[in-house]
Amino acid sequence: MAGVRVGAGVDGTGGNTAGVAGVGGGRVAAGAAAELLGLAGRVSAAMEAAVNAQAALHGLNRADVDVLVALVRSGPGRRLKPTDLMELCALSSGGTTKVVRRMTESGYVVREADLYDGRSSWVQLTEEGLGLVAGIEAEVAAQHTRLLERLPAGVVDALIALLEQAAVVLEREE
Repeated sequence: MAGVRVGAGVDGTGGNTAGVAGVGGGRVAAGAAAELLGLAGRVSAAMEAAVNAQAALHGLNRADVDVLVALVRSGPGRRLKPTDLMELCALSSGGTTKVVRRMTESGYVVREADLYDGRSSWVQLTEEGLGLVAGIEAEVAAQHTRLLERLPAGVVDALIALLEQAAVVLEREE
């Protein structure tokens, strides 16, 4: 859902920020930041639980899934350098090495030497790895849908619109 534009707003951000607390000089209640962070964390945790549960069903942890998904999204060759995986997945060098080793032993990735740089290698997703990611993503999407369907009608669209407005405003340079 990221990047979805909900309409051209009067402020040019894709949404109308008029009347939003803290926008355009409005006052923000004391403790609002802590409350917002707490609520966002709770919603995120509920959504992340679906990913973690699916990973566990396949004997994986979240770092494993993050690496496999990064490879899927890397483009046609579905391969990346370990340093790229480290940055994309916010892993340490040692953590990346452990994940790549586990995924290689499981047959989900292969390591190939870099023909132009003998000190480096590529990590490439296998067809088995691609199938695994497709299955995990499908089940996670279904679980996320089940979670969001528990909310009253219109709440998801309203949350998306409000969070998009907040992201646009808060990411602006001052």
